[in-house]
Amino acid sequence: MSTVTAYHQLGRFVVLFQHLEESVNNLLELLADTDGEIVRILVNELEYSKRLKTLDALFARFIDLRKNTDPLAKTEFHKLVVELGKLGERRNELVHSKYNPWINFHGREGLLRTNSKLRGSSGEREIKEEELQPEAFDSDLLNLSATAQSLEAFRIKVIDWLCPDAT
Repeated sequence: MSTVTAYHQLGRFVVLFQHLEESVNNLLELLADTDGEIVRILVNELEYSKRLKTLDALFARFIDLRKNTDPLAKTEFHKLVVELGKLGERRNELVHSKYNPWINFHGREGLLRTNSKLRGSSGEREIKEEELQPEAFDSDLLNLSATAQSLEAFRIKVIDWLCPDAT
């Protein structure tokens, strides 16, 4: 069995996030309840954060227009959208950083992540560093998995609400 490295974990996060992003797109298509290709064309023009705002609004409207739904689901879904947004921010941090090989004082290989942002108000560049061993990704990966499961649970609820006689 090969050793899991920080490189593997970083790639795993990016790929799993892509699957999560596709699940967001699929739910947008489902909620729109129209020609899926039209929705895909529009969705491709929206950045991830805009898709989340759109998804939140579509879900709330979906709940409001149907009698067989749970109005409390809007609040829970909004919380999920906030989590999805945080994951998107983390993904951006990871993808838009520079990486260098790094060895900790125990001799374990990892990655040193460096990210800089310009703070216009202060006219300074803020530099953040993060030392990443493979296990440093564990909480991100767990959060990603749990959020994906919650999103899937909502997708199933929407299907049940759309097709109540199918169950």
